[in-house]
Amino acid sequence: MRVVSIGDLVTDYYYLNGKLLGVNGGMTSHNIIANLANMGISTSVFASCGNDVQGKIAIKSLEDLKVDVSNIKVVNGVRTRCFHVSYSSMEDKLTFISKKRCPFCNQKKWYDESLLDCDDILQNIQKNDVLVFDNLNEKNQRIIDTTLNKKVLDLGQYFEFEKLSVEEILEKLENKFEIINFNERVTNFLLTKLKVENDLELYNQLKPKFMTITRGEDGATFIFDGKIYDFDLLFKGKVVDSTGSGDAFIASILKDCLQNHFQYDPVLFSKWYENSNKLTKKVVSKMGARGHIYSLFKIKKTTNFCTCDTFVPIDRKKIKRCNINMNHLETRILNAMNSHASEKIYDIDFNEKDNCLFVGTGGSYAGAYFASKIINSLFGCNTYSLYPRDVLYRNNKNIHKVILFSYSGTTNDIIRSAKDFDKKNIYIVTKGELKTVVLKTGILKKNILCYRTSSNKGKERGFLSFEGTVVPAALFLKYYYSILDPSFDLNEFVKKSIAYWKDTLENLFNKDVIERLQEQGFIHLFRGDYSDTACYDLESKIIESGIFTCIMHEKKNFSHGRFIHYENSDMTCSIYFKQKSTSKYESELLKYLGNDAIIIESKYDGFLAEFDLLIASQFVIYFIGKRLDIDVSKPKYSENALKIYFYKGDL
Repeated sequence: MRVVSIGDLVTDYYYLNGKLLGVNGGMTSHNIIANLANMGISTSVFASCGNDVQGKIAIKSLEDLKVDVSNIKVVNGVRTRCFHVSYSSMEDKLTFISKKRCPFCNQKKWYDESLLDCDDILQNIQKNDVLVFDNLNEKNQRIIDTTLNKKVLDLGQYFEFEKLSVEEILEKLENKFEIINFNERVTNFLLTKLKVENDLELYNQLKPKFMTITRGEDGATFIFDGKIYDFDLLFKGKVVDSTGSGDAFIASILKDCLQNHFQYDPVLFSKWYENSNKLTKKVVSKMGARGHIYSLFKIKKTTNFCTCDTFVPIDRKKIKRCNINMNHLETRILNAMNSHASEKIYDIDFNEKDNCLFVGTGGSYAGAYFASKIINSLFGCNTYSLYPRDVLYRNNKNIHKVILFSYSGTTNDIIRSAKDFDKKNIYIVTKGELKTVVLKTGILKKNILCYRTSSNKGKERGFLSFEGTVVPAALFLKYYYSILDPSFDLNEFVKKSIAYWKDTLENLFNKDVIERLQEQGFIHLFRGDYSDTACYDLESKIIESGIFTCIMHEKKNFSHGRFIHYENSDMTCSIYFKQKSTSKYESELLKYLGNDAIIIESKYDGFLAEFDLLIASQFVIYFIGKRLDIDVSKPKYSENALKIYFYKGDL
């Protein structure tokens, strides 16, 4: 399922006290999918624009967010629509006016009749697309009336209704939309125009499935199934610019509706409103409708004409999400180790008679695997690290505890894997918000080991997990040493490990090594001797990022015929993790691999080596991505792939 915006593209110009600040893509429907794309939702745009620099900016502003722009039609001989937002600062407060005319040259770059090709759009809309509209012009209305898709309308102006009769308005709106969002200004106009007494009567007249009304500082109203739910503003903050706040509001609501499969549960409404209010707080703190997502495009003149006529964009410095995540990794690990989660591990009350499952997927599996080894070592009990579906195919009647690992705390397959266990025996290690995890999963509050703190340096974002991989392992390693050697300073160990691997691996993964990896496009990984966790993690990250193909070998099992592939192909490049000590077999294996092995050796043995190498694994993928100029935190997945990534049903 993807969310699709429909409408002509617009480029917004922003000015402050008469000075041009920059430009960005605009228009309500496209702002909505810009927000959704930034949340990781699959999005696309059906639109038209002129073949000019303004059109290129409008397209790029969406393309940079991984919105599918393949259905945008560029029309020769037409100027892209432009909107001008001029701010004035008075008494430490910004006021603004919005016009279609440039404040300098007074020219209007606008065309009134939409350039959309309805036939082409109708041919390319997929049956499960969710369609987003911000006006009801003739072409939009044709698409609305022709399609059976779920549709969302966000209307901030009522001018197109002023000359219409009541019957004509109802023909456009009645029973046409899954969700309608109005601001209070539009609502008041329609109440008068349609001669209805209140918001509930308006809802009953228009018959959407779900209706929202934004009221600025007075909060918002939800209406569903004949009932009204009013919400007061929760988070205000400093308002710099309110443009785009309504677009972000409905984008957040739509995201929650998507995640709940358009099931409107009034129990969830307060959380939905809280989520939208948090986002709008960010929006109004920045200048521009998309300022909270990224800064304006800077531009410069190329002629003596006004910049609304022609300009050259100044390239932005690319900010890689992976860089942000790695720069904050040390702080996030240390903060998490000193959170309540480290204390709550004791409440699980492990003992030698327990049979325990440790469940994770993707980056979380490495933490689950490491924790299972720690508990087995401490208590001698049976521990099993499993992927979610593996749990469902076992006879689990003698399992006493299930420990789940999920960064968000609500990962569908992980939660479903424990559905048949007694709730009092299910625990979860997460950074997810406590209230959300309880509400969405039903896991007991006392069984949630949440390492979320006020000083956690924000939420780690991206498909590949760094904090979400290392922190759960760090929590169980701290637990391990609190029992065996309370004097051990794990905080200092983490700092030294990160500093060491940051320097060592940046030098190791130099230009020559990366060129060699690129040439082969294939990596052998060798696990065993306290390197398993790092190998599971690195294999996952390499495959998920799509950079190389790799195959993982247990070190001794490699000698039972796995070398045949190694010897019969030119793809012999290996990454070999090892602890400080070297067994006799390992010496022979390393001789066999020779110079084809990139050896990553810890200065420690045992569990310290295992955790140390897990930190090393983060830097391996980081420096590979850095050398290739790829943000490995944000791989580009196809629409079909995202369908199974976001799959929420039975396993």
